[in-house]
Amino acid sequence: MLRACAVTVTMVIAHLLPASVHADEPAKDRAEPNEPQPKREIVWANTELGVQSLHLRTFEANPDAVTWGVLPGSAAGPTIGLGAGVRIVFATIGVRGRFSNFYADAPDRRGGFQLWTLDAELGFRAPLGRFEPYITLAGGYATFGGLSTAISGLERGLDVNGVNTRLALGLDYYATKNVSFGASLGGDLLFITRHGVSARDLATPQEVNTLNQAKARVLEASGSSVGAAWSATAGVGIHF
Repeated sequence: MLRACAVTVTMVIAHLLPASVHADEPAKDRAEPNEPQPKREIVWANTELGVQSLHLRTFEANPDAVTWGVLPGSAAGPTIGLGAGVRIVFATIGVRGRFSNFYADAPDRRGGFQLWTLDAELGFRAPLGRFEPYITLAGGYATFGGLSTAISGLERGLDVNGVNTRLALGLDYYATKNVSFGASLGGDLLFITRHGVSARDLATPQEVNTLNQAKARVLEASGSSVGAAWSATAGVGIHF
């Protein structure tokens, strides 16, 4: 009788032992192979698609009166972007290019124009399981194209370029450890000048001695713009 009880107890212990050992294993060893671990990724890339709203205040010179006016303008259209970079635990560093196509509904507009930006990015992320909110700071080069067809009377060679800065807030969802889906809201500040006139030169006071020099200085600002752009995008990312 005692021998039979001992055999039964031994069999029960043998049956329960694997479960006990498994329960004592660290959680990270039991993680699914496809479970996302964002803090361990090194390289990332993503593409985005959305809409962008542009608001500009453009200087228009009157050299005869040695004055200029400020003309507000706005437009909206689709935007597409591509970014890539590296990640160091909570921080991301990368570059991003964006292309936006606008059509302004105004009497002096007759077609579309484009905004191109190429920025360096610095991001900070907060991993919360599969969800990851983030904030991104960016800045770089911005240029307009197609103005010669968008604005009546604007001749070839008057396309403008300059600098931009961007602040964006977003949220990514990791569907797998290598693929994420996300959305973001961002705002840009732009300072744009005519081709051949730098933003720094326009911001630097210069002494003029004659009326002709004053007129030339006013003409340098003609076509320069300051403004803001707002964007909402969604996209997909890859992580390794």
